[in-house]
Amino acid sequence: MEDQALAWERELERRIRIYDQLEAGGHWPGRLSAVDYWAMAGLTLALSVGFWMWGH
Repeated sequence: MEDQALAWERELERRIRIYDQLEAGGHWPGRLSAVDYWAMAGLTLALSVGFWMWGH
């Protein structure tokens, strides 16, 4: 059980180190920009209108 706790402690330290590096660099992989949100809103609107017109 001691080995498992030690392994988990090392894993937590590794994850903390990675998040600290990401925060220091200012770059978050997968982060969405305003353009991404506007594109999703536009696609949602287009699909909603398209299926509504298709149903009539």
